[in-house]
Amino acid sequence: MNALLKGIEALSSFMGKLAGFLMIPLTLVIVYTVVLRRFFSNAPDWGFEVPIFLFGMMILLSGADTLRVKGHIAVDIILKYVSEQWGKILVTFGLLIVLFVSAFLVFKGMDSAVESTRIMERSSHQSSFNPQIWWFKWFIPIGGLLIWLQAWAEIYKVWRGGEQR
Repeated sequence: MNALLKGIEALSSFMGKLAGFLMIPLTLVIVYTVVLRRFFSNAPDWGFEVPIFLFGMMILLSGADTLRVKGHIAVDIILKYVSEQWGKILVTFGLLIVLFVSAFLVFKGMDSAVESTRIMERSSHQSSFNPQIWWFKWFIPIGGLLIWLQAWAEIYKVWRGGEQR
């Protein structure tokens, strides 16, 4: 089980780092678009949608790593006033909610991604760029699956590793 736990944590960490590197092209695209718009009155057609894709990928790929490093909002003050056992129960309850929501993202996101791929869906912004977006929709179930796996790893750590949030 420890090898599986380490594998899940390594995957979450890698995807978080990968998502962090997406900040570089996101920044470059935004700066390029702003400079063209401000100084040359000629913004590229893709300057609106490409940052949305990059930012969306960053958020969806980094959720599991944020859970791994305990970067999400938590109500830690309650855990100070309850026993260790009740603390584990409360943390597990919160993680069960995360499991439910992430499973919803996986299944509903998969339905949406499959349908979007089937019809080769394009952007609804009606710009001249009009990119295909079916590939982007696959990041929703992927991100949900990463969070789902990491939530199970966190539950295991709470009950077997003695670690509390």
